[in-house]
Amino acid sequence: MTMIQGPQAPQAPPVPPASYWPDGGGERPVSPKAPGWAKGVLAGAAAVAVLGGALIAVRNVGQEAPPVALPSPSFDLPSTLPSDLPSTLPSTLPSSLPSSSGLPSEAASSGPAETPAATSTFPPLKAVPEVCDLLPASLTTRLAPKSQSAPGVQKDGYGALRKGCEWTQTAKNIKNGTLESRTIHLAVNVWPDVAAARDDAEFNFGSMKDMAGTKEDNPGLRYLSTYGEMKDWDGVGDETHAMYTENLKGTTNVWAYIVMGNTTINVRYFGTDNKNGDILAQGKDTEPVAEDVLMKGAQEVAEQAVKALTS
Repeated sequence: MTMIQGPQAPQAPPVPPASYWPDGGGERPVSPKAPGWAKGVLAGAAAVAVLGGALIAVRNVGQEAPPVALPSPSFDLPSTLPSDLPSTLPSTLPSSLPSSSGLPSEAASSGPAETPAATSTFPPLKAVPEVCDLLPASLTTRLAPKSQSAPGVQKDGYGALRKGCEWTQTAKNIKNGTLESRTIHLAVNVWPDVAAARDDAEFNFGSMKDMAGTKEDNPGLRYLSTYGEMKDWDGVGDETHAMYTENLKGTTNVWAYIVMGNTTINVRYFGTDNKNGDILAQGKDTEPVAEDVLMKGAQEVAEQAVKALTS
């Protein structure tokens, strides 16, 4: 007997290793949420451990036994019908069945309602400009003193065109004996259409919402991260959210994600203050940068990026 195998499950697109992405996996395609990768990025840890895994699906395809023929029931009909049956139908029965117009609208519907298409007032981008040119030196030298820009290794993939830039300090910026370390990360992703950009943004917004107000203890990386509340930045792109993060090493940062038209923008503003002037200082010699300071700086970066991309 021929065995018929059911349809194969659709295969998901291959996901590259974390080293493919400049931020250790922060730019993932829309997929089932696993906020752990985003938490590791936000924590600003010195090392990131990536655990691989495999999902194995087992399908049992067997041979079904042929149906067994059951004997048909048999019974004897009476030779004559009872004489006391009514000659006509009861008068209480309706003279006609209800029309289809009387059915509830949900039952009469032929299918689920269509989801409205994603829209935006921002004109679509066809290419990603050089991201290092989006922020003026007057802004980057103020937010990240003594920093120098360098293009990131943001690679195209999953239907998006991607470019990034980082402004990293190349010399110590010491004020009153405190080493102030600041870094700006900016990435721009241009998607084929508004709907694809919205899907990417919703995935990141969802991860941010899952992490907001929580703590994560990772003994392997020896840090305890605390995540602030999810903030809304009205008037920046179509929609923007941001969150502040701090760990025991004193590393603090703000992560902001923006969607505008067919484009998403990823902003990270890192800050740490080391009182003894040593960039590797930890514990009592390290102070976090206040949330309002990093939030204000990250919002300036986001607003300037949106302005540059739409001018």
